[in-house]
Amino acid sequence: MSRLAGQRAIVTGASGGVGRALAVRLAVAGVSSVLLARRDDALAETARLAKAAGGRVVPVVGDVTIAADRARAFDAAADELGGLDLVINNAGVGAHGRFHEADPARLRQVFDVNFFAPAELMREAVPLLRESPRACVANVGSVLAWRGVPHTADYCASKFALRGLCEAVRPEMARLGIHVLHASPSTIASEFREHLIERREHVPWGERRGVTPEKVAARVVWGVERRKNEVAIAWEDWAIVRGARYAPWLFDWLLSRHG
Repeated sequence: MSRLAGQRAIVTGASGGVGRALAVRLAVAGVSSVLLARRDDALAETARLAKAAGGRVVPVVGDVTIAADRARAFDAAADELGGLDLVINNAGVGAHGRFHEADPARLRQVFDVNFFAPAELMREAVPLLRESPRACVANVGSVLAWRGVPHTADYCASKFALRGLCEAVRPEMARLGIHVLHASPSTIASEFREHLIERREHVPWGERRGVTPEKVAARVVWGVERRKNEVAIAWEDWAIVRGARYAPWLFDWLLSRHG
């Protein structure tokens, strides 16, 4: 029996990729979920898969950057599920291209989805989460929250900001009985790259296929169950995290060739 059985969750970005894998994984664990995403048809397919896995799900079509849509997700959790124990901020966007060549609107759009939306979801979730005995917020970040790389400056900056916010609010949330987890996956084999805001060029070091969304979802749920502060997904992710901390000069040298 999963430690999460009987809990109630909100999962953002649930129309595909890691969000869909999380919805199914939580359903298997006995969690009832509100699934929030923009793409109606894709969200309906996620809901179908989660129900087939034995879960109770409430799909909500909406945009995480719109306060009214976030409010509808919280209302669904309260009205349909009877409360809330877990929020997984998974929705995210990216862009490829040199920072100085981009329109300023690109940076703001990336931050709206990757930073401001999860920040507000954390804040807005507090009244419901305080009623739960094992409340948790899990933020799906990136290893690029530990080491910035060229051609993805907007994305890196947004993920650095999210990780910093997690560290800062974790002690505050703990006083309210709410745990905060940050996950640091690297490349994921999903449709994420198909939905980039902008692709001015391909990254010069090539594009790895990456780990499966299911592996990321399993690791995130594992971290939630065990109240971890930080989880990485594969050994390469831990190598980047440790390398960025203990040998930043090495990354400086490797990346200097790709500016």
